[in-house]
Amino acid sequence: MQASLTGHLLLSTFHAGSAAETVGRLLDMGIEPYVLRSGLLAILNQRLLRRLCCCAQADEDTAARLGLPVRRALLAQGCDACRGTGYQGRFLLVEMLTLSRSELSQAILSRSDTATIEKLALQSGMTGRWQRACRAVDDGLTSPAEVRRVLGFC
Repeated sequence: MQASLTGHLLLSTFHAGSAAETVGRLLDMGIEPYVLRSGLLAILNQRLLRRLCCCAQADEDTAARLGLPVRRALLAQGCDACRGTGYQGRFLLVEMLTLSRSELSQAILSRSDTATIEKLALQSGMTGRWQRACRAVDDGLTSPAEVRRVLGFC
């Protein structure tokens, strides 16, 4: 954080459930809120989801049962090409929280909880991990079960 305050670009990894949760974890580590506000430009949260194989079939019931608000869903089936798993490869699911909004900066300074920070970030235009995951299911990239496996229940 000291290097970032001197104007240097610093890239680092950190384990957290979401971009907003990263702020809370850094505050819990003892980093002062004014340092976070001044030293952070953005937080990028990323998850890898398995990509459906071409053998996937339409399944409307699974999405509704798992509570995902999607128009259509595909279910992993399994074939020789995917060795029976229903998936081939992975793709990146990302959310990026930028700290340029004054409401978000003020929430960090006042040590707001993770839910408040995430709510403000979504209001300021951040596309959250759940929105991106639902879009990936709608686009046929992955299954609702894979989203629940990686992101859990909300």
